[in-house]
Amino acid sequence: MATITNMVGSGNTSLFNSYSAQSNRGSLNSLWSNYNSFSANAATALSGLSEIKSNVSSVMSSYNNAKDTFYTEFDDNMSSLGKAANNMKNLKIDVGENPITKTEEVDKDGNKTTKTTYSDGMKNALGAVQDLVNSYNDSISFLKSNSEVSARVSRMASNFGDTTYRSANYESIGITVGSDGKLTIDEDALAKAIADDPDKVSSVLGKDGLAGKAEQHIEMANSQRDQLFPAAKSMLGNELSAAALYTGSAYINMTSISNIGNLVNMMF
Repeated sequence: MATITNMVGSGNTSLFNSYSAQSNRGSLNSLWSNYNSFSANAATALSGLSEIKSNVSSVMSSYNNAKDTFYTEFDDNMSSLGKAANNMKNLKIDVGENPITKTEEVDKDGNKTTKTTYSDGMKNALGAVQDLVNSYNDSISFLKSNSEVSARVSRMASNFGDTTYRSANYESIGITVGSDGKLTIDEDALAKAIADDPDKVSSVLGKDGLAGKAEQHIEMANSQRDQLFPAAKSMLGNELSAAALYTGSAYINMTSISNIGNLVNMMF
């Protein structure tokens, strides 16, 4: 391997024939001293940047997981609600004759209980209403629990939960509205309403009622879907941009400088 003395040489054949050998040795020694100092500082900086890069990767991994989970649950809720609303909207209520049968039963101690039996048509109607109410309540719960994710989600939660303006209609068929907008079914009252006036139930819960309102909410929610979860920068703040500055091209450049220094070291 070439030594500094060999590279400097002597006379006209010197590699650095424009300067004296002594001057070149002094220049190379100065260069080498400065490089050693820079190399040590660069190594320390690289260590710190490596840690920053690792932390940024961890934060971004958590962000992406949270984002993916949010959208998976969002899509599931909107899909389930959409199916339940469509089913209710297209339901032809036909409960048949004697849709509700009540019989008294007496146990061995003489205690009387009333057993209620529904026709298949009534069971089908009650099931469709229950599915719609459950799906609607699930969507309200999901949006409210994620209302701090963004202002859009918060507004959407309020829209879904605003069922109070139709509370009188719902209550007339056995469905009450809570302060949080969620719906609760009184099965006996609902069954009686279905048996007595199926057209009214269809009006309150069908395309002109809860099912139609649910579909409007779903359409609005899906139109804003891609804007519901904030971008990483807006959620994590300017610190992320600052970290990216030092872990992007700056990190690559610092690594390249270090590698160049190692190459110079090998030459000498």
